[in-house]
Amino acid sequence: MIKKLPWFEIILIVAVMSMSVYAALSDAQNFSLRWFTRDDAYYYFKVAQNISEGHGSTFDGVNKTNGYHPLWALVCVPIFALARFDLVLPLRILLLVMSALQVSTAILLYRLLGKIFAPAIGALAALYWLFNFNLLVNLYMQGLESGIAAFFIVLLIYKIHQFEIHRRAAPVTAKQFAALGLVGALTILSRLDLVFFVALAGVWAVFRSHPLRYFLPLDIASIAASVFLSFLLRLDLPQYYDFSSAALTMVALSLAIRIPIAFFFEMYQRATMTNLRRLTTRLFLAIAAGSTLVGALMFAVSSANPLQSFPRSALLLDFGFNLLFFGLPRLGYAMLRNRNLAPKAEAAPLAELTSNWKSWTQDGFAYFGVAFGLLGVYMLWSKFAFGTFSPVSGQIKRWWGSFPARVYGGATRSPFDFFGVNFEGDGLAWTPITNALGAYVSRFSNRTAEIESYYWYALIAAAVFFFLFPLLNKGKSRLALIHLSLIPIVCGSVLQTMYYHSSGYSAFKEWYWITQRLGATLILSAALGILYSLARKIKYRQYAAWIVVLFLGYNMVQAYWAGIKLTMQYDRWSADTPMMEIATLLEANTEPGSLIGFTGGGNVGYFIEGRAIVNMDGLINSEEYFEALQAGRAGEYLDNLGLDYVLANPGILDRQPYDGQFNAYLTPTEVFYGGKQLLKYGNDK
Repeated sequence: MIKKLPWFEIILIVAVMSMSVYAALSDAQNFSLRWFTRDDAYYYFKVAQNISEGHGSTFDGVNKTNGYHPLWALVCVPIFALARFDLVLPLRILLLVMSALQVSTAILLYRLLGKIFAPAIGALAALYWLFNFNLLVNLYMQGLESGIAAFFIVLLIYKIHQFEIHRRAAPVTAKQFAALGLVGALTILSRLDLVFFVALAGVWAVFRSHPLRYFLPLDIASIAASVFLSFLLRLDLPQYYDFSSAALTMVALSLAIRIPIAFFFEMYQRATMTNLRRLTTRLFLAIAAGSTLVGALMFAVSSANPLQSFPRSALLLDFGFNLLFFGLPRLGYAMLRNRNLAPKAEAAPLAELTSNWKSWTQDGFAYFGVAFGLLGVYMLWSKFAFGTFSPVSGQIKRWWGSFPARVYGGATRSPFDFFGVNFEGDGLAWTPITNALGAYVSRFSNRTAEIESYYWYALIAAAVFFFLFPLLNKGKSRLALIHLSLIPIVCGSVLQTMYYHSSGYSAFKEWYWITQRLGATLILSAALGILYSLARKIKYRQYAAWIVVLFLGYNMVQAYWAGIKLTMQYDRWSADTPMMEIATLLEANTEPGSLIGFTGGGNVGYFIEGRAIVNMDGLINSEEYFEALQAGRAGEYLDNLGLDYVLANPGILDRQPYDGQFNAYLTPTEVFYGGKQLLKYGNDK
């Protein structure tokens, strides 16, 4: 009985939750000043509190809003029902909930990688996910949806792993696909931009016995990346955004044209991919035919609509990139395939489609009907309740990205950000791979241009390395590729980052990149697993591996615990230290019941007493306010709302996206806080 206990998992749970309890019981001021410090988190907290108290989905008690991801908001509602008794109590509980999500995610990684490679490999991944302080800061300490999103991503991968095992033993049922779809739906609702990963995971499952499962996700991501890369090489940033609509049109046309052409040119046939001459011929013909049709349609669109002009040389670049991006994965398939298996008989593409379309449709309906059906229900409810299908916060950030002014950061000007491979800043996604490469190349120069140039070479070298590394153990590599769902998670990550940057998106944050962090963790764990498999002749390799785990684990836990103690101190603050100085200032200089405008104000809105904060940037405001802001009528809108005060930097209010809309309603006072000034609001002030 003792041997059957999952001792490693028990130790992880006890260690993490013990440290979390220590943090949760620390000084109250730690939560507002050192742990939950992001405005974005308090948008959830205040809305959840208002919902629990019967005020509806509103931040300020007046405007209805949907500026959040739904599943995490739902989780927060019962927790923040306790805010009516004590504002800090829900924060203490939420810290424990986030820690429980973190340890649950780590245990799933441990089980998944332990079954595919060895328990020690899974243990290393779990320790990294739990005790890397940078990961804690970016994904869990914020109090945002990233923690629950990471859990459901790994749960979906784990369920696909189980699906893969069971499908080989018995026919797959619609119930199994529906169960996968339900996990997919929860994954999407935890963060709506995970729709790309969930969609490709569905492709991965539905086409489980056909090469389409490998190549359709890769081809979709490759087609989009090829177009954007072609435009960026021709135009650079930010000039690209003058032609972004043409680029998006070309992506849509390319997806609609190139995939069917590739199918009927036998690019998804095993016989084609295992015959180099046949592959080369078919590849060239398929890409040439696709480029011809795409080019002709792009010229037609451009002639009909002058606003859709585009650089002609992008067509030639796109042709070359598609040859490369379609060709390399198929070459990799030929290199990794199991040569001991007899080749399966294959029908012609049309015959294959005729014989399989019914089963593919039924399986796809069971998975996508649940996953995207629940998403559709949410979107319809959102439209009915708030007047918009998607969160208003995302619409506003895309609107900000269209401005030349960069008050909120603006659209990206880094090609590394565009494709999600930056090594610094909020575009750092594939950590710890990309930041390690960035740190390495930074040793050779302190000039930005040279570092970026070296980093391009480092990325190419890393891509070549990870392309060839699986050849060290083809069997384990195939196993990892299939059971870790590496293709859906990598392709979904690429599509997600391009979705944000292809048409301009402002104020993207480090906690967006969850699939990328998990993808990097899985890729590095797979690499360690392959190396571990090569040492199978070493007699005591398991003991040696666990010694490494214990050594690294001890050091990681020590550093993590030191970070927790430093952040969440006891007796650091006196009892009368305010949770938010700015909230105390406003309480002293405004009347009870006042409505106070703020360009952010999430944490102030949660902690202020007897007043309400109205969010002026629109991220947690209504669709009606967003429309007024776009139309230049936001000042009038807030006046009709009965706004009493504004606390803001007057200079910011003169710039985009506000453009002085509120100036006619503002009267300065002598109250200042940092760079902000308290202003009375309204024509009668």
